[in-house]
Amino acid sequence: MKFTNFDYYPMFRTLLISFVNWDSLMELPGILKNGGCTVDIFCIKDSWALQNESYDKWIEASIDEASFVKELLTYIEKNGANYQWIIPGDDIIIRILNEQPLSEALFYKIMPLTKIENRQLLGSKAGFSELCNKYSIKTPKYLIYNETMTSDSIGDYMGFPFLMKVDKSESGYGVFMCENKKDITTHLANIKNKQNLVFQQFIKGYDVNVEVLYRHNELLVYSYSRTLTIMGKFGVSTQRLFYQNPEIEPVLRKMGKDFGLSGFGNVVFMYSETENTHYLIETDVRPNAWMYYGKFMGNDFSEGIKRMIKGDLHVVQPTESQAKQILKISLYKKDMYRCINEKDIKGLMAWITNKDNCRQYIPKYDRKLLAACDKYLWDSFKELAVGKIKKTVGLKNK
Repeated sequence: MKFTNFDYYPMFRTLLISFVNWDSLMELPGILKNGGCTVDIFCIKDSWALQNESYDKWIEASIDEASFVKELLTYIEKNGANYQWIIPGDDIIIRILNEQPLSEALFYKIMPLTKIENRQLLGSKAGFSELCNKYSIKTPKYLIYNETMTSDSIGDYMGFPFLMKVDKSESGYGVFMCENKKDITTHLANIKNKQNLVFQQFIKGYDVNVEVLYRHNELLVYSYSRTLTIMGKFGVSTQRLFYQNPEIEPVLRKMGKDFGLSGFGNVVFMYSETENTHYLIETDVRPNAWMYYGKFMGNDFSEGIKRMIKGDLHVVQPTESQAKQILKISLYKKDMYRCINEKDIKGLMAWITNKDNCRQYIPKYDRKLLAACDKYLWDSFKELAVGKIKKTVGLKNK
């Protein structure tokens, strides 16, 4: 029997694509499996996406970008009808696929959008800002660079401070703070590719992260958190404060329908306390490491997937007791690595003493995943220790 309505296919089979070896995907197979999916992974050998016990099949890919894409598209051409959900897992592969000459049918099969006319959302910061303007979604004041602009004209228009963002960048890279006209001149001189470079107003307040899952423009589940600790100045977050904020839900629903979202997403707002307003600053249409932890707040992404498979597109709601929770959640691998790398003794002691019950977030549910995290952290510690010893010996020899 041939099934044409994939939502009701008797075996919901997913294909997770991982091009960049980010650890943000290491717990996603568990979310998918708990949601009732069969999980196949297309990635290179030793990818973090494979460091778990939850996937069913691995399709090995080449490291070379051109070969990777060719092999992927060939595999989908031959096997795509067997998959009810294809998930590009990182910003880079989404951008690469968006730049391929895909047919409209193949675009909708692979990409997490239901509106091909909004494809500039996929990897372009300039495109994102323009879409926010198009759909009247509140976002910080912005300006897209062109060569006729001077540091004076940019500064006069934007006002200080503001952020300078390379168009195709991710995970905090390619983002620079401008507090005066000298900063503008310095950063512009250091950026080689200025195409679609974006200047974005800096909102005084705090970062809000919302993990989301959409199906055919409908919001299924979301978790809301405030960033507490990050690696570096604009790097990834390692600690967040989770709580419920249903006031954000209308904005998320509007984004889903206006942008045409269908899949996982990481949505970032800057919350202005003086204005009591959320400013949308980023929408990455791919999974991340925090989605697994939504279940601790009653925002269970696996439950959202179960509903999706049944064709039930209602938002997952926390229980009354869960709705009152405020939880500080730390990512075991990322936060421990931050503590080791930044020599944060206080942070390490928090893990040792189980402060804020943080050890409940260690991935003990998956032995393979836990072993991979522990090995990575131990190797990082040894590398730091060896480097310190070599530096000490070198100083003594001088």
